[in-house]
Amino acid sequence: MQPHTSPGTAVAHLLIHAAAQTRASGWGTGAWMQRLRARMFARQRDAAPPVALEIHDLQGHRVLQLADARPRVDVTLPPGTYHVSTQLGGLQRSYTITLERGRSFDLHLRQPDGAV
Repeated sequence: MQPHTSPGTAVAHLLIHAAAQTRASGWGTGAWMQRLRARMFARQRDAAPPVALEIHDLQGHRVLQLADARPRVDVTLPPGTYHVSTQLGGLQRSYTITLERGRSFDLHLRQPDGAV
């Protein structure tokens, strides 16, 4: 589920890493490869428990909701500030991020005990 943006609208990319991965940020080769893998292997699941994921804009509008997020989720959004909420079992985490036009942001979800 990707938010709709009209052609010519400047966008930003949010790459959410829900599983422990080697960090690769920005528009470098590593980040591009991770995005490509996320799209190519979208049907594959890790053995890790599901991660629920929600993204809201500052006005409180939900722009993305996933009950069972994949290990990597690539989201295209308009530039701005967003609230990202995750839940794994009873553990909840919240992040506030600001996406800049034409830039990519890698969010690595941190979970205890080597979980997702």
